[in-house]
Amino acid sequence: MFETILVPLDGSELAEKALAPALELRQKLGAKIILVRAVESLAQRMVQTPGVIETAGAAAANVELMEEIVEAEQAEAKSYLQALITKSGDIDGEAVIVEGEAADAIVELAKKRNAGLIVMSSHGHGGIGRLIFGSTTDEVLRHSDIPVLLVRSRHDD
Repeated sequence: MFETILVPLDGSELAEKALAPALELRQKLGAKIILVRAVESLAQRMVQTPGVIETAGAAAANVELMEEIVEAEQAEAKSYLQALITKSGDIDGEAVIVEGEAADAIVELAKKRNAGLIVMSSHGHGGIGRLIFGSTTDEVLRHSDIPVLLVRSRHDD
């Protein structure tokens, strides 16, 4: 049932707290781990860019710059995930970069890869904190048909 475990990471230490339980489950179940990181797509970036009247040349330059930013983020994300795999030495799996809105991309990848479980951390923001910061975890919980194991993470304040 849990042959593949998907672990979404955003680059934060808090998100990485989901790794230890995922690795423990991997060991006990003989599962494959997929580390995933979502990056915004070019289309998302273009929509978020404030609208201004531009010449055709300036618009083309902006698109080219946005493409370079997306490519740089993808490269950084891949490097980050590969470093986690190397550091752990215990991950039988792969690193996957997905483009798009994080929660949707995570749920879609889990379906495509027939993941039996998604293991992710929750930053512990409830109520107003969730409204202010948003919650990828909350969105994954709402939209995933695949079981989600939440690891509660908090800063050591």
